Amino acid sequence: MAKIITVTSGKGGVGKTNISVNLAVHLAQQGYRTCLFDADLGLANINILLGIYPEHNLEDVIDGRKKLADIVVHEQNGIDIIPGSSGVAKMESLTSQQLNSLAAAFGKLEAYDYLIFDTSAGISKNVIAFCMNASEVLLVITPEPTSLTDAYALIKVLSLNGFKQRVRVVVNQSKNPKNAQIAYTKLKDTVLKFLGIQLDPLGTIVSDARVIEAVAAQKPFIILYPNTPAAKGLKSVTATLLEKTGDADRGVALDTFLKKCVDVLTVPLKLPPKKGRESGQKERPAVQPDRGDSPMPAAEPAQSPATSPAQTALQGDETTRRLLEQLVEKVSAISQELSGIRTALEQGAVAGLAPGVPDGRSEPPPIIPLDFEAFLAAQDAGEGKAAS
Repeated sequence: MAKIITVTSGKGGVGKTNISVNLAVHLAQQGYRTCLFDADLGLANINILLGIYPEHNLEDVIDGRKKLADIVVHEQNGIDIIPGSSGVAKMESLTSQQLNSLAAAFGKLEAYDYLIFDTSAGISKNVIAFCMNASEVLLVITPEPTSLTDAYALIKVLSLNGFKQRVRVVVNQSKNPKNAQIAYTKLKDTVLKFLGIQLDPLGTIVSDARVIEAVAAQKPFIILYPNTPAAKGLKSVTATLLEKTGDADRGVALDTFLKKCVDVLTVPLKLPPKKGRESGQKERPAVQPDRGDSPMPAAEPAQSPATSPAQTALQGDETTRRLLEQLVEKVSAISQELSGIRTALEQGAVAGLAPGVPDGRSEPPPIIPLDFEAFLAAQDAGEGKAAS
């Protein structure tokens, strides 16, 4: 049975797929049989990072055009890859016969020590399903306030749907370990206080221009630049993960894992309520699936009206607006990443540009500490003034 690690994040652009790829490759370098499952709907980022372009994916298996063994890409930098893509979305509507057939196919895969699921960013049914049933959940964050608030939103939805286990956290694209520690501690304390879920640190991967160069070369940075700060951080994360999970036998049969995931996919997802409690107290701002702009901390009050409960009367228009905002943000993030890659290709090297800082700043912005209680108090005070 394989140990299944679901790698996820509250928002896009935090380096989740890059960590998934390099973690899988480094586990293989340590002698573990490793398979990477691309469960990111619509964005085949693993293909881009590794320079592979598979003709078929999980959708072909579900539709009966291919067998699961036929779509596995073997021995890419020492790992196997299962292209999921649009096939992951179809899992939600599987018939019993299709489910049994797909589960049986997963059960026939060759034995792996680790199976890593690289999920979509944000909150959706497939992300929740893969997290709920994994041996380990690895959450990727950055010190950016939006990354932390969106990570909190994801953990909150997991909690509402019965998730109880620890969440392993990697802080990526940090200016230095101190900033990473501040960001992690604030998130950990908030999650424990409001949700009762334990977070567990795996380590920090600092900002490193070599990461963008590796992306441009379509090679894992752990292979192309094994002695850079990012590679050293990734190696430390892997060692800590093995230390904390190596003794515990939490392997999962792949067919059983798939069936449990489909069980989650076929029932309504529990989300935070949008209205205040019956006692008259206002509920903390509701988290919407797949949003890129979760409630902001008190340090950024100008953005808090975007998630004000007072706007829920226009629910339909608000949902449409939020989806459009999410689309714009994701397109912008992709554009920024492509710009960095293009610069590396044209110049042969990246001069002074750190990952996650696409506008050319020499270092990431300073951390804005989260204070959810202050944010809620400020929001309630603002609504009281508006009402008067």
